[in-house]
Amino acid sequence: MSKKKIKINKDNEEVKNSEKEKDEMTKDDKKQDSNNQKEQEIKTEHDKRVNELETELEKLKKELQEKDDKILRLSAELDNFRKRLMKETEEKLKYANQVLLENLLPVIDHLEMALIHVKPDSPVESIKEGVELTLKQMKDTLAKFGLKEIELNIGDDFDPNYHEALMLDNKEEYENNKVTQVLQKGYILHDRVIRPSKVSVNKKEEKKDNIKEEENE
Repeated sequence: MSKKKIKINKDNEEVKNSEKEKDEMTKDDKKQDSNNQKEQEIKTEHDKRVNELETELEKLKKELQEKDDKILRLSAELDNFRKRLMKETEEKLKYANQVLLENLLPVIDHLEMALIHVKPDSPVESIKEGVELTLKQMKDTLAKFGLKEIELNIGDDFDPNYHEALMLDNKEEYENNKVTQVLQKGYILHDRVIRPSKVSVNKKEEKKDNIKEEENE
């Protein structure tokens, strides 16, 4: 075999090897590209799933916060309801005896009137002390249940919160709106007026001379 032919064969062999290497490199590149593509797809899918989970987590957090707020609101409403119920129950217990005490007030009135009308040396003078003792015991007992007499003296200011005006007086010795008579005592149960003091209130009449002067002016 000639040297020239050997060289040609060698060159052909090198070309084949080169092409083979190129083919192998191309296959490797394609394989690498395929792997990269798969990795990218996996990463994309992973990122998508992470985003979905994060979105779901935020949604759950929001729902949980709303439920927490609702629980706190309902808890506050329940607490207020309990307090209101306790207050109403206390009020009912506090004034549970009001009707009974109101019905006993006329008894006190009659005993006090009886004592006022007992004259010295009267045949019933001997029982006056017993009536006074009975009246005191009754008032002391009722005071334990929260009943007390409205304090009022002649000459005090008329207060519509505690007094009821049944009559008007025209007395020079008293200023206008002053109590001139206590016709019936009033009573308070704890802090509630169950019977106002029935009174006469002073209201001076204007003098005719003053009226004429005002008309002339």
